[in-house]
Order: sequence, then C-alpha cells, then structure tokens
Amino acid sequence: MKKITLATLVGLVLTGCGGGDGDDSASPQPPVETKPQAVQGTINAVNVGANTIEVNGHSYNVASVAYGTDTQFTINDLQQDMMVAVSTSSKVGAQVQLEPTMVGRVTNIDRAKSTFVVNGATLKFLLNQHIDVGDWVMVSSLPQATDAGLGYKVLSVVKFEHEGIVGQYEVEGRLSALDPNVKSFVLGAATNVDYSGAVIEDNAKLQNGQWVEVKGQMSGNTFNAAEVEVETYDDFDNDNEIEGVVTWVSRDKSQFELNARGRFMVTGVTRFEDGTKANLNVGVMIEVTAVNGIAREIEFENDFDGDFGDSWHEFEYKGIASSVDSEGMFTIGLNQRKIYIDAYTEFDDGLNKDNIGGFRVEVEGVIINGKNVAREIEREDD
Repeated sequence: MKKITLATLVGLVLTGCGGGDGDDSASPQPPVETKPQAVQGTINAVNVGANTIEVNGHSYNVASVAYGTDTQFTINDLQQDMMVAVSTSSKVGAQVQLEPTMVGRVTNIDRAKSTFVVNGATLKFLLNQHIDVGDWVMVSSLPQATDAGLGYKVLSVVKFEHEGIVGQYEVEGRLSALDPNVKSFVLGAATNVDYSGAVIEDNAKLQNGQWVEVKGQMSGNTFNAAEVEVETYDDFDNDNEIEGVVTWVSRDKSQFELNARGRFMVTGVTRFEDGTKANLNVGVMIEVTAVNGIAREIEFENDFDGDFGDSWHEFEYKGIASSVDSEGMFTIGLNQRKIYIDAYTEFDDGLNKDNIGGFRVEVEGVIINGKNVAREIEREDD
C-alpha cells in the first residue's frame, strides 16, 4: 500500500535561460513512497540478499532484529507470515521486533487433523515436517471467533533453536474468567493462567476482555505467569499502521475494534482503499493508519468474506437494565437477556456500570463463547 502526499509530487521545474535548442520541458518526477513511522503486521516477503523485508506492502532495510531485549537475531531468522513491529526511527535502517502470539514447546501434534498443542492451547495449522514434539516454536496469529471463544487463526509456526527462545514461554490472548481471589484467569479459549506470583506491568488493573501478554512457565496444564502485560493501541500517537482483523463495529460504523485490543474512530476524513465504509464488518482483515485513535486510512485486505471465522456474531438489544452484579453481568428487557461488560465496554449518556440499573438502554455487542459481551451502552432514544 503506497501513501502519496502532494509534496512528493512536486517536480523540479527547469526554466529556460536564453537561446539554444535545449529541451527546457520539466521531467515528471516519480512519486516517493511515504512510510509510516511504525508498523505492526505480518511479513509479506523476506529478501536476505538485499537485507530487506516487506510488511503491509512497504519495503524496509533491516538494521536490527530483536525479541524483547534479546538482539541476537538477524534477518536470517525472519520468515514470511511472522508477526512483527517495525520502527523507522533509526537512520541506519528499520528496527524489527518479533511479536509472536505464543512462544513455547510443542507438546502434541496430530498431523492427520492438522492440529498441535503449545502452552495448553490446541491450534489448527499444517506444521512443517521438520517440526516435532519437543521443539520450541514461535507462533504468529490473529484473533478468530470460535465456538469455544476468541481463539487464534495461526499464520505461521517457526522452529527456533536459539538460546534466547529455548526455555521461554509466552502467550497472548483475551483475558476471561478472571478470579482475583485465587489470582487466575483463562487466556484465549483454553490456557489456564495462575498469576499469583506475577509482576503486573505498570500496576495495571486486570479486567475481563483485556488482551494480555503473559510470560512464565508451563506446569502441567497451568501457565504460571511471571509477567503480565496489558496490550492496547491506546498509547499509539502519530502515524502508526496496524494490520489486523475487525473484532467489533458500531451500528453506525463510527468506530471499530481491531484485534480485540483497541478501538479506532471513523470520521468524515477517513479514507478507504479497496472497499468502502459499508465493507467495515467483523471478521474482515484490514490495515489501519491512525493518529491518536482516529483512522486516517483503512485498506481492506480480503474480499470481505470474514476469513477469520464464521462464528463472529453481533447483537443489539433494547430494554430496561438491571444493576450490574459482581461478575460484570446485568439483564435487559422482559426476556431477561444476560449481558456482560468487560474492559472494552463503552458507556454513553452519563451511564456507567454503577448507575445503569433501572434505565431503558440500547446495547450493542459481540457474542464471545456464547456470552453477550457489550461494546456500547447508551440510553434508548425516546
């Protein structure tokens, strides 16, 4: 995807200075590609000889490759469909940070069903024949709606023998079933996490619905967390481009959620490529260029067919709400439909989880693991 500014189209104009038969006409200058300062997405191509990678349609000369604070990686470790974050702040080239969804040891492989298990999660993907049980791998994925909850659509699985990877366990996913009393939660659709001994980055308050990154050790069927970090796009400021799957869209399409971890506003100046605002639906793959949470440009990457799961379902209910209980649940209407709030539920019209009881409201949301999870709650129009 190329973004062209008017400034880059201004050519050098040659003016005649007197007699002679020279051609004084201006030569059109080729457009110069302007790249965002920061990009998150999958690697489209790797050219080791040229020392370049392509991410979200942009080509980058690689200056460094890192996983966390470990900088002993090179372009030789990169493969197509790996998830990375690219920063162009360095003058010597792009700094590439590996952003896997999971790092861990493969504990089971069923090649007939194209499934394997890492960190307690059963994932569907046709593994390379060189990957065996006991190998350490990096898994890159995007959120996918499943009958069991918000799971993973695996994009790539890369085997590593690097000492910075072997022995490391990491998993990302949507937090649910939070129990602060015993300090446990479920990550994704199936990974049970014990965070009783964990350091919570920035002293963040854990809530159901957050997208979190957990590092630690597997012990049987439990992931014992050493570090828990809440991941969001809220801190992104200028000129960031993010690739991902739409996980919620408001009814009027004025805002949407990307990768279950951040919300963006759609305004009158938002540009659309390879589609229109009408194509902005859950399950669709897009690239978003955003500034301070406002989408400047949205490019559609597929044919709007919801490649990331046919199980994406939305709901919209109206009625009088009950009070929210200690589990973050309330009921609405005569049918007493159960609605759950989480970290990404937004209240309008002065409502909040403590005062919603008794008001007639409109609720929009998504169905996750059979539960109606609210994304927007506002007072019902008269």
